[in-house]
Amino acid sequence: LKLQFLYFIVKKHHFKIIMGLIDIEKQLAFYGEYHANPMNQWVHIIFVPPILWTAMVFVECAELEAFGVPGSWYVAAVYGIFYMLMDFVPGFVCSGILAAMAATSVMFAEQENALNIAIGVHILSWVVQVGLGHGVFEGRAPSLLDSFFQSLMLAPFFVFMECVFKLGFRKEQFESLNNIVGKRILEYRKQQAKKAN
Repeated sequence: LKLQFLYFIVKKHHFKIIMGLIDIEKQLAFYGEYHANPMNQWVHIIFVPPILWTAMVFVECAELEAFGVPGSWYVAAVYGIFYMLMDFVPGFVCSGILAAMAATSVMFAEQENALNIAIGVHILSWVVQVGLGHGVFEGRAPSLLDSFFQSLMLAPFFVFMECVFKLGFRKEQFESLNNIVGKRILEYRKQQAKKAN
């Protein structure tokens, strides 16, 4: 009976974690808290996709595959499923983009010096994001220092949703997220002020 009760508690705890991970408002609010500056958002819109794409190239250069399927396709599938669980329609559209990234990474990996080029683009993208985006525009450390997994998984979807919002879609969702993010930033600044005093 005790073991059954313990199993129930663990199972319930895992369920809460999973539901938390696919709660789009919660996840985008977490990420948005660290990316409220418009210039930093544009930096991420430009430089997040190359980070994921070059990571897929790394997987291809390492010749990682299973059942004859290139590893980059598994990367795209994991990201795509996660995004569709959060919000099916934008997640589905994003999955198409991820599939295109996987396909092009497979082709690019066959080119001469593909790995060296991918490493250069990958490093440059990180430097611009952290140094310029967060260091200059946002004035706050990136979210990956607080939650590495969330940041790596969320960044591409956040960038996609930022484009959706900037195009004028999902206005109610955008306003709701802005309110949550605004409150979180205000709380963060209060905490920083307390530390400074």
